[in-house]
Amino acid sequence: MRRRIPTYAIPLTALLLFANSTAEAHYLWVNVDAEGSEHGTANLYFEEGPAPGDGGYLDPFVEHGRMWMRTLEDGEAVELEMSEATAPKKRWLRADLPESVSRSVESYGKFGVYRYGQTDVLLHYYAKCLEVADHDELHELGRAEDLELDIVPHDVSGGLELTVLWRGEPAAGRPMSVRGPGGLRQNVKTDDNGRVEVAVEKPGRYTFRTSVEEPDKSGVDDGKEYQLTRHHSTLVIQLPLEASE
Repeated sequence: MRRRIPTYAIPLTALLLFANSTAEAHYLWVNVDAEGSEHGTANLYFEEGPAPGDGGYLDPFVEHGRMWMRTLEDGEAVELEMSEATAPKKRWLRADLPESVSRSVESYGKFGVYRYGQTDVLLHYYAKCLEVADHDELHELGRAEDLELDIVPHDVSGGLELTVLWRGEPAAGRPMSVRGPGGLRQNVKTDDNGRVEVAVEKPGRYTFRTSVEEPDKSGVDDGKEYQLTRHHSTLVIQLPLEASE
């Protein structure tokens, strides 16, 4: 049975980029807004947080980015058509959503080669926003098979357990940034099984991000040489979930 989503907006998920050694970080985020169209709008940001910014680094995602949606009844990815959106000093991508149901909205984009100091790095970004009501829906939609780097949530008593999967395998020792209501800020690492556990003490939006590096993967992308490859992934979800019946 399909469950209609609540009317509140749930900003979605993320990615990492430094303009220089002191610049603020950027991540890829999907924000699902209940307004903007009949079934809601998915907004794709490449900013420090899940909100519109100046969009100064958005071009690679305009040209090559993808966004898609999965639902409980149809686990297959349904591609979403994105278009540019603007407001005074703001720029992002948006897509109308085809159904008002529990869903996972996901995105991938290759940023390209970026120089950190003297090292040229190929950057990949992944983002996910989950709109689910309870344990069963989270279990069905939590794993994004199309994301090479995925943060998979499981609700546990008093909190959330998250597993970082890199190409389907648990990734140990990966950094996990946690942000939540009431000023919650945690920076932890995954254990030997690629897991972390986070307490959910206040209701609201929780965001998570992690990364994986391939230090031996060099090459050429779009005519630019790079010495290593980095992948960044984010998750946004509204917590706590309802108890399953």
